[in-house]
Amino acid sequence: MYKEESRIDRISIIAKASAIGLALLVASCQSIPDGETGSPADALASKMLAAANLETWNTRVQGVEFRFREKNTYFWDKKRGLVEFQNEDLKVQFSKNTFQGVAWEDGEALSGDELAEAVVKANSNFINDSFWLQPAYHIQSPGTKLYAVDDSTLRVTFSSGGVTPGDTYVFHLNDKNQIELMEMWVSIIPIEGADADFNNYQTYEPGINVAESRTVLGILTILIDQVKMHSDLKSADERFGPLFEAHPNLK
Repeated sequence: MYKEESRIDRISIIAKASAIGLALLVASCQSIPDGETGSPADALASKMLAAANLETWNTRVQGVEFRFREKNTYFWDKKRGLVEFQNEDLKVQFSKNTFQGVAWEDGEALSGDELAEAVVKANSNFINDSFWLQPAYHIQSPGTKLYAVDDSTLRVTFSSGGVTPGDTYVFHLNDKNQIELMEMWVSIIPIEGADADFNNYQTYEPGINVAESRTVLGILTILIDQVKMHSDLKSADERFGPLFEAHPNLK
């Protein structure tokens, strides 16, 4: 029985590897689509941002909690630019504006180079994971160029600024102008045109829509859960007590 199960497991692994290889081959053949700049692109971007409730995000949401891929958890104080990051035994509180921070590993406080490395790691994860939370909020970042590929497809190229200038995303919108499919030409993924389906949109108070899952290349599921939006920072004041104690200027 053990040998038979092992054989079945090997077949399953081979099948999955073949599926991944085929997906990579197909994705690697795609090129960045052309599009029209100016009014058509701006109008499509406005529809996309309205569907993502950007005004509510900017005016009513002061703090956000979420978990990325069931391993990275965050509390983000948007107003003050403070982040609490936790992954297994590592916990980091830091300012994404000044990079001042405090950190613990296995309950022991870090200092010196270990602290600096922990803050860099936490910030790097936060940049990636918060983008996946709602990519629409980044399409008008400084240095972006917008192109309307068609009436429901927007290309966004980060021509400058940020940590990965040159990255391009193509967003396919559904009939509610929400992201349905995101194609990526990005430096951290060696696959041109890798795509991710956005599924199972949930609405969180005070009215922010977030897709609970994204399926990359039809194979890898990226789950974002434990989402909570905060309209005040009372909970953040207590949560970031250790950070404020170490760096009073951040309060």
